[in-house]
Amino acid sequence: MKKIWGIAAAIACVPGVAAAQDFDGARIEARIGYETPTVSEDNDVYKIGSALSYGGEIGFDFKANKVVVGPYANYEFSSVELCDGGDCLGEKGNLSVGGRIGVIVGQRGLIYAKAGYASIEFEASSGGASVSESKSGIQGSLGFEFGLGKFYGFVEGSYADYGKFYDINLQRRQVAGGVGIRF
Repeated sequence: MKKIWGIAAAIACVPGVAAAQDFDGARIEARIGYETPTVSEDNDVYKIGSALSYGGEIGFDFKANKVVVGPYANYEFSSVELCDGGDCLGEKGNLSVGGRIGVIVGQRGLIYAKAGYASIEFEASSGGASVSESKSGIQGSLGFEFGLGKFYGFVEGSYADYGKFYDINLQRRQVAGGVGIRF
């Protein structure tokens, strides 16, 4: 009889354990976002375009009490393109690598900030010829993650500044969301 009560008590505790989020260890996520790369010169800002971006991120988090820190690497493809006649300028992708720090909110929430290196690649085409070029800079993000056991969902806002690109300032703004799994 004691074994039956012990098994019943263990089963009753499982939902409580599953409800708590463990923000420690490796993670991988799928992302989708809406982005706007811009160029600016003499206080005038011009949009290259706005479109969907999609990609993924890997990271490893270390939890210490209510604080979570860790590295990440992210790559996103983009469909941003600006065309005039047969001449087009489009973004091919964006790579970012850096660190994130967050504070656990409740049992399953995490408010976080990310900072790191970013590299964007553009492709210009005219007629049948095309050329691509990359530019590097810094990127920062603020976000919220909500855990569901091993899985989680998130929303995030990002800004990247790539400095001067042929004497014109280049930036990227993005809002993204997605789902991930923690190992």
